[in-house]
Amino acid sequence: MSLQNEPQAQTPGARRTNSSPMTPLDVVRLAAFIIFFVGHSFILNLCQLAVCPWLKLLSPRANRKFNQQVEHWFCLLLLSATSVWAPTKLVLTGDRNLVEQTEKDISESSSRTATSNKGASEHSWFLSAAEHGCMMISNHQTYFDWIIIWILSYFQSCDGYVKIILKAELKKVPIFGWGMQFLDFIFLKRKWSEDEKIFAAHTQRIINHDDPTWLLIFPEGTVICNKRTAISDKYAEKMGLRRPEHTLLPRVSGSRVCLSKLRTRVPYLYDLTIGYEGLKKGDIPEDEYGLVSMYGKRVYPREVHIHVKRYPTSEIPEDEAGFTEWMYRVFVEKDERMGKFYKLGHFPHDSSEDSTIPPDQPLLQVKRDAKVNNLPLEFAFMWVQFFAILIPARYVFGHVLSAFFSAFI
Repeated sequence: MSLQNEPQAQTPGARRTNSSPMTPLDVVRLAAFIIFFVGHSFILNLCQLAVCPWLKLLSPRANRKFNQQVEHWFCLLLLSATSVWAPTKLVLTGDRNLVEQTEKDISESSSRTATSNKGASEHSWFLSAAEHGCMMISNHQTYFDWIIIWILSYFQSCDGYVKIILKAELKKVPIFGWGMQFLDFIFLKRKWSEDEKIFAAHTQRIINHDDPTWLLIFPEGTVICNKRTAISDKYAEKMGLRRPEHTLLPRVSGSRVCLSKLRTRVPYLYDLTIGYEGLKKGDIPEDEYGLVSMYGKRVYPREVHIHVKRYPTSEIPEDEAGFTEWMYRVFVEKDERMGKFYKLGHFPHDSSEDSTIPPDQPLLQVKRDAKVNNLPLEFAFMWVQFFAILIPARYVFGHVLSAFFSAFI
């Protein structure tokens, strides 16, 4: 499957990649993206700085609700930028147990027509996550993964409840790092004696709140690259484990600690496998679809494929050895699924594509464009809220500073 990129930017027999030189048009396009995205992010950060310090003191709950609204705005920026600069389509496939069947559904399950149409909307796949929250694991192909999953949460009206795990160094990044601290994202120091406490503290806060939080974890720890693949393969050989071809061996400790806390709070763990159109076996996804190439050079996937599985948390082993074995098994299946993806160009949907799928029970499948519903209206309402926050804040801070200087200078 080939990428349909701009002809003037390609050389014969080759396709543009993350390392391709930028054309003047690319520079203009990337500059427009930076102005749009960073400019709006700066405004969001100003809103947080104007509201959060005092609101956190007066009402921690109100402060949390405000930051959920900010998180919704930020997801709106991500989705808007993606739909304009790198328009793509989400192609979801899912196991049939994602949809809770009624007695009538079960009695009709012999009809292929009835079962193939079952779960026509992916909203029903995530009903539990939207109501109770969930823990979510995924393979990590590119840095676009977390954007795609955040966009997926937008379509379930849960984009204000996503919690993402990041490196501690990102806390200091101007605007974005500051904003993510207000959003209570999880920043790890890559030192387990400290990270274990960080995981425990954050998951305890999730339990204490009544929000349907989506805790997103990439067990591989980083995106696939030659260096990390070599490390993963060496460890697999040392431990006598199956060497994955399309993923890395998962790191288990963080996921186990989080799930041990969340078992009483979330009924299901959702397992996502992400594949990008246009890639073939052996490609390094981040080399093909880096963020700069996607939003600047228009080298982006026209379709992002997501396979969804759901595991009851009550059925996942609690002990360290049992959980480790379970997680490795999940990633073996994920690796095999990616192998089928690279062979077919999409995840298998029915028995004609995968003999392990029952002939009368094709997998659920949904396609939808990654774009904002009623974009002008959404942005107009967002800017009304910006003005409602920043204009009063300007006068309040102006009077406070004026009184301060009058008293002390």
